[in-house]
Amino acid sequence: MKASPFHDSFAKKNAVFAQRYGTSVVSKVSDSAAEYHCVRDALALTDVSYMQRFSFPEDKGLDFLDSLCAGNVAKVRFGRMLHTFIADENGHLLADCYVANNDEQFVLLAETIVDAAAFKDLLLSRGAADAGMVDLSESHALLSVDGYKAWAVVKGLFGADVLGLPYLSVERYDFQGEPLALFRAGKTSEFGYYLLAPASKAAPLFDACLAIAAENGGGLCGVEIHNDLRLEGRFFNIFAEGAAVRDPLVLGLQWMIDFGKSEFLGSKAIFARRAAALSHKIIGICTESGAKELVKGTPIYSGPSQVSEVVASCYSQLLSTYVGLAVFPVGIAFAGLQFCLGSERGPAIHTISMPPIMPKSLTVKLDEL
Repeated sequence: MKASPFHDSFAKKNAVFAQRYGTSVVSKVSDSAAEYHCVRDALALTDVSYMQRFSFPEDKGLDFLDSLCAGNVAKVRFGRMLHTFIADENGHLLADCYVANNDEQFVLLAETIVDAAAFKDLLLSRGAADAGMVDLSESHALLSVDGYKAWAVVKGLFGADVLGLPYLSVERYDFQGEPLALFRAGKTSEFGYYLLAPASKAAPLFDACLAIAAENGGGLCGVEIHNDLRLEGRFFNIFAEGAAVRDPLVLGLQWMIDFGKSEFLGSKAIFARRAAALSHKIIGICTESGAKELVKGTPIYSGPSQVSEVVASCYSQLLSTYVGLAVFPVGIAFAGLQFCLGSERGPAIHTISMPPIMPKSLTVKLDEL
């Protein structure tokens, strides 16, 4: 199992490690409430080097990536990113991806529900070698900076001009004499940035970012709390509802697909299901205040009939209740309905509009900082 270039830096801060599809990840650094409020009220650094990362020369990589991804890579302008997915031949999700057009090269960042070797084999089987693919997983580290004050870290590293970067953009900077790619992205609903740097600069980059984070009341967090933050902010999570459902149409990921494209990996199956019309779709749910838990796999009842089951859940620190996602028949897949959890006489559960919270970052005007 490959260790992240940031492993030792996080280990020195008493991080707890776990495995995610054969890759070591920082599971947590402190208790979940502290990590949650670190992101919502300040900022936190997270090691996201578990993401698969590759580069392609622009001239060869464009057609390859466009044939692979559901979105239209050809329309990604210089300095911009595309958020899309990669499916298998059956149109079932394999990876949640960013494709960035970065200085005569494309960078692919992928969260996958197959291990690194299997995902790389898929790319190679589709012609990645001929497309000039370079595997950055060994040579580069990826750090995520997320939170209400996440902008303070990148401003401290690269200057105030960085605040002008729009969402889903990429820019090149210098860090200690080495090139660094800065992506404005993130999936917590607060400000978010990814920093892709040579592995040799992982330790000094971690130290520099943590020092600025500490000056702004921030710290470290793991991927466990990111799962909660994504769900609460209604950012798609391939490791939760994605792995449970796999169908991008049922999951509401049509916005990631360019239906004008003639073909991409899994397109025939996806287009066929779309033509047949959906019978189910995913929606938000929440328990009433004081409920003990909301567990994945728990059935949901309407009278004596089971109509759904919980596919993802978390405890909302802001709402003081549990929220989640479930797949319902389309006829009852809308907000404002009440069902029973676990049995026909179980505790009440409600369907809700997502996201149920307002991120603090929406109150910040970066152009006025």
